[in-house]
Order: sequence, then C-alpha cells, then structure tokens
Amino acid sequence: MDDSFSLLGLERNICEKAVEEGKKVEVRHFVFDDLLDTSESLVCHFTDFEEGFSVYNYVLEKEKFSIFSKSEVKQLGCYLGYKRGTLFTFEDFNFKIQSLDNFTLLVEAIEVSLGTPFSFELCNLCQLPEKIQGELDVRLTLYSNSLKLLSSPSKFDQFADENREVLKLAVKGNEKAKEKIERELGKVETERLLKEFYTKPEQLFDTCILSENQNYTIIGIVTSANVVQFKEVKLVSVDVYAEELEFSVLLRHSGEIPKEGSRVQVHGKMYGVVV
Repeated sequence: MDDSFSLLGLERNICEKAVEEGKKVEVRHFVFDDLLDTSESLVCHFTDFEEGFSVYNYVLEKEKFSIFSKSEVKQLGCYLGYKRGTLFTFEDFNFKIQSLDNFTLLVEAIEVSLGTPFSFELCNLCQLPEKIQGELDVRLTLYSNSLKLLSSPSKFDQFADENREVLKLAVKGNEKAKEKIERELGKVETERLLKEFYTKPEQLFDTCILSENQNYTIIGIVTSANVVQFKEVKLVSVDVYAEELEFSVLLRHSGEIPKEGSRVQVHGKMYGVVV
C-alpha cells in the first residue's frame, strides 16, 4: 500500500471524495497494456487542492456483459501529489509495476544534469501521454516521517569525500567497490570506514544522499522552511541542499520549524508530479 498519506500523518478519507467529485480519466500509458484484460480499464480520479496538493485515486473497472449488472470496481491505490516540489528533468523512465495485484506507480529515471538515477512514485501517471519521448519535468518531493537536527561534522575524511560514490556501492554489498577501497586502505580500515558510513554517515560528510530501494536519507543544509496546509492539517515544507542538489521535503508539523542554515537529516520516500 502506498505510504504518501501515512508518512505525513494524514487520513485517507479524502480519496473517496476524489472518486465522487474529482475528474475521471482513463490511463492510457503503454506500460499497462499487458496488465489489463480486454474487459478492464485502469481509471484515475483526481482532485486539486490549495497549497499545491492533489489527490490521485486509481481504480480498476471491469466491464460486465449483462444488462442487469454494473461494472466491477477495484480500488488499487491513492496518492497525494505535491506540485510545489523541486523541479527536476528526467529521462529513461523505467516503470517497476509487475501486476495489478501489487499496484505501484514506482519508477526509476535518470536526472539529466548529473546523470543520477532516482526512484520515486509518479503520482499523476494518469496525465502522461501513451508513450514518453525524451525528457519530462517532474516536481519531486521527499515525504519524511522525521527530521533530525545535526551539528557540524567533527572531522573531515578526505578519502571518504573523494570516494563517496564507491562507498555508496560498497555499503550496499558491491564486492568490486569494496575491493577497490581495500586496495587503498587495507581490509581492517575498509571495514571500519564502511561501518561508520552505514551507521553514522553524518560524521563523514557535510551533506549526503543515501538510498535503499524506495527509501532515501538526506543529510543537508536547510535553505528555507515554512508551514503549508492540506485541508485542516498543518505540514512543514523544507528545502534542503545536499550534494549539489536541492530537495523539497514535506513532514508533519511538530511545532518546531528548522531555521535556514541548519544542518538536518531527513528520511522517507520520494514522490513526483509531472508538470
């Protein structure tokens, strides 16, 4: 089940309103061609709200061939999109859905400027053309269930800084990356460095972006923060600078808003809205 509501502490009752009062479109994107029977249609009901929020509710409609029966409707997933996230340009979209029984809008795409792969839920897939040709602009936001204030790192590790990407691969179990580090540092020092990177990356790097499957941890510097509201619930929108990129982060409003220049650590999932 999608986490976009639960990560932000929001109720899902708004999803029913999207079906009852929202716009209805049939999803035409080719990735679903092999997943649908001839009598089935993938439909999205979506509604726009203030502060840049939109709700996208996906259902499967199966046609009945009797004049006395209605179409079957199966709920697949409901997503909260945020249209004020950070603008990125992506290419080479790879959709991860395997079946409608495990419905997901998860995609992997390449961010154009740095060539970095990102995994995120593409909330408004229903508004895409049948086929994607070239690049797409996406408003990307990290929905976070926590924000931790950090002090400045107490030391600077030049080797770690110069081999950041190799370390990221090694800590995920890539043997070739680990062997490369061992040739430089030796086995004992490599194990120590990987353990520190895995458990306390904030002590090695001033800013850092870590990902595992769909989950992201971002250590960075706050460039702005303000309160936004979805229905009656207050959230905090934070812009965080990390590894030459700026990210929009949404999290629950706990009464404390991080100040500009603060160093923070956030953790959650990425959600995108094509613009």
